[in-house]
Amino acid sequence: MFSPFNEELAKTECFSLMEKLDFYQTIDFFAIENNKMPNPKLSINHLYKKNLGIMFGILVCLDTKGNQQVLKAFSGQFNSIWQVPGFVPPLLDENAFNQLIKDSDKEIHLLSEEIENLNQQKLILEQSQNQEDSKNQSLEELDSKLKDLKQKRKNLSNQSMKDIFDLYEFYTFNGTKKTFKDILAEGELPPTGCGECCAPKLLSEAFRLGLRPISMAEFYYGPENKSSTKHHKHFYPPCNEKCGFILPHILGLEILYQDADICVINKQSGLLSIPGRGEDKLDSVTTRLRFLYELSPQSCIPQPSVHRLDMDTSGLLVLAFTKEAHKNLSIQFMEGKVDKKYYAVLENPIKIGEGVTVTKTLGSTKPLEGDIKLKFRLDVENRPHQIYDEVYGKEGITQWRVLTLEESKKAIKCFRIPKSTENQLIKNRNPILEYTPLTGRTHQLRLHSSHEKGFASPILGDDLYDSGKKSPDNKKAAERLMLHSFYLSFTHPTTKEKMEFWALD
Repeated sequence: MFSPFNEELAKTECFSLMEKLDFYQTIDFFAIENNKMPNPKLSINHLYKKNLGIMFGILVCLDTKGNQQVLKAFSGQFNSIWQVPGFVPPLLDENAFNQLIKDSDKEIHLLSEEIENLNQQKLILEQSQNQEDSKNQSLEELDSKLKDLKQKRKNLSNQSMKDIFDLYEFYTFNGTKKTFKDILAEGELPPTGCGECCAPKLLSEAFRLGLRPISMAEFYYGPENKSSTKHHKHFYPPCNEKCGFILPHILGLEILYQDADICVINKQSGLLSIPGRGEDKLDSVTTRLRFLYELSPQSCIPQPSVHRLDMDTSGLLVLAFTKEAHKNLSIQFMEGKVDKKYYAVLENPIKIGEGVTVTKTLGSTKPLEGDIKLKFRLDVENRPHQIYDEVYGKEGITQWRVLTLEESKKAIKCFRIPKSTENQLIKNRNPILEYTPLTGRTHQLRLHSSHEKGFASPILGDDLYDSGKKSPDNKKAAERLMLHSFYLSFTHPTTKEKMEFWALD
């Protein structure tokens, strides 16, 4: 994952923290500052005795008066201690966690002892001289008991994990408090350890206190980890597996890249690209981006939007922090120098309309790829609906390719729908296509999919161009528009480097 904020100011504070860790050999700075003996459990020696390191993070913020505030955090627990004075608190209640672990560990330990006893009985029986028939029957009975006990232990462990995650609470960019229940489908769990890293702890605390983050950095301290991926005093961005899951919910945006000139995000379905008319439509990518960056070192122009995605479409957007970058990127879009690709899940099997050209792969009898050309315009009496018009319409051109089954299984994950819904769509063989728009007409991909001169099959979840004849399974799956911009390529407005981004799960 790319660091969501400029790191310069925070790194200066990190170097200062490293010096204190080296000198005092403890993280109990509060005791030292008050002329007390530091807690021995908070000694740096603990890291070396157990041959493990730990991540530390710094977040530089501004308060309502414009004064800098510095927050610091460590990942997870330090020698089984969640909370240390001077460091931000964890996202869960420490006492509730300890009690839950105590109770569940006791039950799991008893089950493990029972399983071990049965394994010993099984071993003795296997080595015995008993008659084969009697021996086999006894072994089958033991295996059955072992299977039941192991399943019971697994269920208990899963329930314990769910109960732990239910303890987590975190604050988001707009000051609201959320839990994992608010962002997960029923029965799903976040990645193990999610919420224990420095970044979510720091940002949640900043938003709880009403502070505005402007710089963040994290470093590893202690012995090199077993996989040799983390080294003493080296800086690392937030992790993909855990931070990549929770940070978009805390920040309000999934930030894939940012520098002094541009920001690339993976927009969620249901969020406007730019504000609409009315109080209820102010929330958008651009308003959230301005909130996060207008006070940061890179700043943000009032209108950073360069292009848009429909509210219900998810995927990649590039935005500009400066007027120069905005102008440069806008010209690239106007001149067709930006490459974009989409995944679309269609509602029904595709039909080849008059506007579709088919290219057949060598040796294949099935249409696998081609292009669609249709002329359409705005339906002025039914905005923003687009209609086919051979006379007054402007031509929209889209290249298309039907994905293979294996490609479809990977592509479907981009939509971040429940696993059960993913499986149902794959089982139903809903067509999943890769679209490359060569023009940028409004609702181009949606119209090319749904119109009878195109594929005569609306994109699943498209209420605007839907035929209204969904199958029961499709109705269940179509809780969002199944259109996702997964690839974006352009030239960086300042460095002139080719930039490529993929929004894949």
